[in-house]
Amino acid sequence: MSADASSEDHRLVTLTTAPDLAAARLMRGLLQSAGIDCFIPDENLLSQASYLAGIAGGLRVQVRAVDRERAQAMLDDYRTPDGPAEDDEAVADPKSVAESERLAQRALRVAILGFILWPLPHPYALALALSALARKDLTGHARRQARVAAGVSLLAVAVFLVALFSLLRLLSRRSGLPANP
Repeated sequence: MSADASSEDHRLVTLTTAPDLAAARLMRGLLQSAGIDCFIPDENLLSQASYLAGIAGGLRVQVRAVDRERAQAMLDDYRTPDGPAEDDEAVADPKSVAESERLAQRALRVAILGFILWPLPHPYALALALSALARKDLTGHARRQARVAAGVSLLAVAVFLVALFSLLRLLSRRSGLPANP
């Protein structure tokens, strides 16, 4: 085996992301108990500011490339679904489900970040959330994320419009222009 192939086998790859530090550590413990080296590169940062885990998209759980398939098989054996399916039909395309869930997660992250950059991202977050909610293959957890994102964004847009209208009325009173043009 060449040195390049050996270094390629030992590079770290992201196996999955965990929603919080406890879940990431649980995965690491499971994998390490099977003799698989597991790393959480964002552990130190997010242990100090755990509230950022959701905004950052979760914590990366990484393994060596050579251990990826075995580690994925272990996680698949121990992973449980988020909750009961909303209907009894099996989802035909898992790739489509993953895309729908990523869309719902992105909508929630943009809605939360929107409070920092208020109000700029909220129309985008609202569009993402509505797009995710329109999909039939969305899981229960992702559907809740999309609903929260839509609610937060609607509220933020409404508050912005009320604040803007109030500011315009105040400015028109001070300048002597009629309040209703």
